[in-house]
Amino acid sequence: MNLSNEFHPAPKPVTQRKDKPRRKGKTKIPKKRKKKIETYKGRVIPKAKDRTKISKANYERMIEEFGDRCMICGRIPIQAHHLVFRSKLGSGNWRNLAPLCDEHHRQAHRDYEFAEWLRQERAKRFGPHFGKDKYALFKEGLIPNTTERAFEKFFEEEEEKYGLARVATESDS
Repeated sequence: MNLSNEFHPAPKPVTQRKDKPRRKGKTKIPKKRKKKIETYKGRVIPKAKDRTKISKANYERMIEEFGDRCMICGRIPIQAHHLVFRSKLGSGNWRNLAPLCDEHHRQAHRDYEFAEWLRQERAKRFGPHFGKDKYALFKEGLIPNTTERAFEKFFEEEEEKYGLARVATESDS
């Protein structure tokens, strides 16, 4: 079978490519939108991510106040646990932190009753606002401004109030 007589390939005719019509003038590049900065009564409120971070100073203060061992079993090493979770805007302040071993830290995230018990124990000492930062207290009208001094003064009064309430409850028993 001789196919040379029947098959005659030929190249396609060469035509010029049509360029896409170009726009006249500059092409518009979309501008990056700046995220809105939250303000309240003229004060800039930092992002939640920054408000809930644990600083080295707060971590060391947590260890100073509550010890360098797990609050439940006394084991080491510890992890700093947010009693009021970061997702609920729980601050990175030492009052909202608890030193827990890996096992109890996992339990605090899995077992709601255990986590709630930890929060109740802390509220007995510092009052119900222990998990809030200075911006949350300011927005609720509990402190006059966002200074560290006003924040600490508020918690000193709360600790005194709830410490005395705890002593009165224990003496009634």
